[in-house]
Amino acid sequence: MRPSGTNVRLDAITFVNENNGWAVGEKGTILHTTNGGIVWTQQDADTQQELLGVCFVSEKLGWAVGARGNILKTEDGGNAWRLVPSGTKAWLEDVRFLDEKHGVAVGSGGTILRTEDGGETWKDVAHNLREWLYAVAFADKLRGFAVGEKGIILHTEDGGLTWKDQESSVKTNLFAISVASRDDILIAGDQGRVLASRDGGLTWETQPTITSSPLFAVAYRGGANAWVAGRGGAILRRSESLATVKISAPKLPPALRGGPPKLKQEENSQQLNLDDGDIPKAVPPVRKPQKP
Repeated sequence: MRPSGTNVRLDAITFVNENNGWAVGEKGTILHTTNGGIVWTQQDADTQQELLGVCFVSEKLGWAVGARGNILKTEDGGNAWRLVPSGTKAWLEDVRFLDEKHGVAVGSGGTILRTEDGGETWKDVAHNLREWLYAVAFADKLRGFAVGEKGIILHTEDGGLTWKDQESSVKTNLFAISVASRDDILIAGDQGRVLASRDGGLTWETQPTITSSPLFAVAYRGGANAWVAGRGGAILRRSESLATVKISAPKLPPALRGGPPKLKQEENSQQLNLDDGDIPKAVPPVRKPQKP
């Protein structure tokens, strides 16, 4: 455990290398480390709103998003942060940049924002979605995924210009996603749910619930490295493969909220086996804000 110098809730963290990282949270809190997390210093943010997502593409250039449509940008590693207009009052949960110019932010009410000028201006991506989106991740400059309320999984092949539904038939909220490659994806969510795809989201595998704790974070880079974490101190790690249930994607024309596929047992399919050991359960306040 490393002291952070604050007692507010921290919602997101990112590192650009082994030394430089940022964490964001309540009351506009932004923390920065230059020594791998040994020491954290607070940076001034031009907001008191809760910050829920953060992304950096270099040691200098980064963005943070949060409640009531707040988007902040820094070009000097966080020595100075400034608000940029988002055009929305939605709760923005997550943000990812594909390069220094192109980025995507997601949030409440199915909000998807996209920028092509380094976050100076943002445009709303038109779609039919109303579900709250909690996380977004990209495999490269074109292929990306977003997850959210009621099991929604979205997929883009054009850098976020358009999105298609890849429904999992799971109806629990999905809070976190990590993309190891164009085809290798891991998702974590409510009721201890973990989903995996090895074919770019065409099919999904879900495992038997081994914890009832909501899972809010996932770290996955492919291979044997897989960790998920959530409420009550739950930390699950990959150990070995077991039989699982495979879920086929709906074979319908691309449309948001299409009909859900049916579950089909696959005798030879493999899954991530995650072990929560003897971690005690707790019931802290709900992490996610209520819809405005």
